[in-house]
Amino acid sequence: METKNYTQVLIDGKIYTLGGSEDEAYLQRTASYVNEKNMQLRGIPGFSKQSADYQQVMIQLNIADDYFKALDHSEQMEEERNRMEKESYSLKHELVSTQMKLEAVLKDLEERQVQLEETASHLAKLERENRNLTRQNERLSQERAEAVTEAEQMKALMLHQENELRAVGEAAASEEEPVVEENPVLEEEPEVGKETGEEEAAEVSNEEAEVSEPAAAPEEEVRPVSDEELARRALQAARKAGFHRGRR
Repeated sequence: METKNYTQVLIDGKIYTLGGSEDEAYLQRTASYVNEKNMQLRGIPGFSKQSADYQQVMIQLNIADDYFKALDHSEQMEEERNRMEKESYSLKHELVSTQMKLEAVLKDLEERQVQLEETASHLAKLERENRNLTRQNERLSQERAEAVTEAEQMKALMLHQENELRAVGEAAASEEEPVVEENPVLEEEPEVGKETGEEEAAEVSNEEAEVSEPAAAPEEEVRPVSDEELARRALQAARKAGFHRGRR
């Protein structure tokens, strides 16, 4: 059971005892409102000259007017509150949507940052590889230049050797070959014996046979002779020339 509160209030110069479930402050405020409304109406010229019933009705009408105005204001405030709640809900929804978009943008930014770091790392790796390739190309160019120089030196050396071999061949070919007369005249020597004459005749026959062998060369087909073959033939000719000179 609710407890009633009682208090004495002053209305229109009279003391009244009010009771209710509200607290005393609320009861005093309502009594003060009614008393203030009476004072306002009694301050209107000619109001005090009206009958007591008219005065009571006018006071009640003014209180009712204040009530309905307060009720309209309350309804307007309620509508405004509802409108503000809707706007607040819409703002909250927009805020949530904006926050989600912001999170998506931040996530995309983080991913792009990671991609940027990976790209920077890849570029640094490519730069290192490019520097390594540049050094390798420089080293290969140097080795190629050294190889070209060495090849030129080898070519010059081979050319020099070929010239030397050609000179040796020409020198060997230019040496005098033994000349054999068609009718050689043998000097008279003291007769040693029949065997000595036979040996000399055999030697002369051998020399004629050796000299007569080169005569068949023009019949062979002429072919280009390499430097090595020319040098080999020159050496053979030199050996033969030395052999004939030794026998003579």
